[in-house]
Amino acid sequence: MQQLYLTIALAALTVIGLGLTSGILERLPLSAPLLALGVGVAVGPMGMGWLRPEAWGSPYAILQEAARVTLAISVMGVALRIPTERLPALARPILLLLGPGLLLMWAISAGLAWLALGLAPLMALLLGATLAPTDPVVAASIVTGALAEDRLPHDSRIILSTESGANDGLAYLLVMLPLLLLTEGQAGLGRLLTHTVPIGVGLAVALGAALGAATALALHYSEHLGWVTQSSILGVTVALSLLALGAAHAVQSDGILAAFAAGLAFNALVDRRAEIEDENVQEAIAKLFTLPVLVLTGSLLPWQDWAAEGWGLLVFALAVLILRRPLTLLLLAPMMRLARRDALFFGWFGPMGVAAIYYALHARDALQEPRIWVLASAVVALSVLLHGMTGSPGVYLYGRSRKTN
Repeated sequence: MQQLYLTIALAALTVIGLGLTSGILERLPLSAPLLALGVGVAVGPMGMGWLRPEAWGSPYAILQEAARVTLAISVMGVALRIPTERLPALARPILLLLGPGLLLMWAISAGLAWLALGLAPLMALLLGATLAPTDPVVAASIVTGALAEDRLPHDSRIILSTESGANDGLAYLLVMLPLLLLTEGQAGLGRLLTHTVPIGVGLAVALGAALGAATALALHYSEHLGWVTQSSILGVTVALSLLALGAAHAVQSDGILAAFAAGLAFNALVDRRAEIEDENVQEAIAKLFTLPVLVLTGSLLPWQDWAAEGWGLLVFALAVLILRRPLTLLLLAPMMRLARRDALFFGWFGPMGVAAIYYALHARDALQEPRIWVLASAVVALSVLLHGMTGSPGVYLYGRSRKTN
């Protein structure tokens, strides 16, 4: 119990410290996710030893559930940032990223896992699936804030936000395909078609959209009757995130996709003024969850297992970051009508984070095989490090190059 409250206290101090220095961090090659991960390493077993995850009983199960809740709240925040009236005009690049783009990132990551690490094909596909989606939590530190608003085109921020929110839910299909084949053999393919697709994805979208629409209409009706105060509106979307997550879990569906669908439906139907207020509180709540999850992740990083994997793991992680998304964007750039400069920028800034952590721990639990977590966590840690160090400088330089051309 003492360890639990120590973890809460350290995570809270991290959130407070980063909140008090957020303006400074925007101008430095350091992101809040990177610093939170660093705090976890510093206070964990490889640092000062204040946090001892082995004393918690089931630290990986705790992290997995914390990551799930964090993703649900974060994708809701992404959905609230999206001006839905712009989606039809941006449908082409968004659909290309969510369709061929996601599949290409999966194939490239899986191919690298097979070549560099010698994984069996299904294990390589599973690892590639955990690394395929971009992360709304880490990506938010790049597409939000004063610097991003000043330097990045508005439509580009919409595209990146929408992609990072939607592909976390869609990655559920990619993860479940090799996972079911590994655990159930040929019967797993039938289960994918009869349960995962219609229930895990289809029902998640329908349920989330229905909950989001119902909440927006109920809020509008309550406002019309004068039942709602300004302060009571602010908590609605946080509760909606958890409602969508819980309801989807109850029917064995994907809660992350349900939360994103709920956010989009709520966004499309709610009064714009109220939505903006909700967006602010949603961002604050998302950070309140995100940073502690990264602190916890930092304390659980498997340093000894990484060392046992040798240099091949570092080569694999670097190759994934260099090829997975940049190559995908370069291939899709002509169809997306992107300039080469834009393709390179948006290809690099597709970080991995809490989504990959969640799916890797889900696979670890289903297979009772820790190696997926060992490999995926190395790529996530390197992504948080490199993207965290290049985020602010990259946004600044990209904005400067646009203004000079």
